[in-house]
Amino acid sequence: MINEIKIIVQNYLSNTKLCSFMIGTVTSEGVRISDKLIIPMELIVGNLKSTITTGQKVRLLRNHGGQQFYILEVIQE
Repeated sequence: MINEIKIIVQNYLSNTKLCSFMIGTVTSEGVRISDKLIIPMELIVGNLKSTITTGQKVRLLRNHGGQQFYILEVIQE
C-alpha cells in the first residue's frame, strides 16, 4: 500500500507544473498572453510593475495555480 502511494505522489509531482514562464504584452487592461487571455494587473507583482508601460513585452513567472504572476524582465521597449 505504501509503495502505491509513493508511486502516485511521484507521478503527480512529475506531471504537475509548479511554475512556468510566459511572455506577454502590456496593455491598458493588464498583460496580454494570447488573443483570449489577459492577466489583470491585480494578479501581477514585482519590482518592475511600477515601471512598465503599454506596448512593452515582458517575461512573467506564473506561480503554481495561476493566482500570481511575477515580472522577471522587460524584453522590448
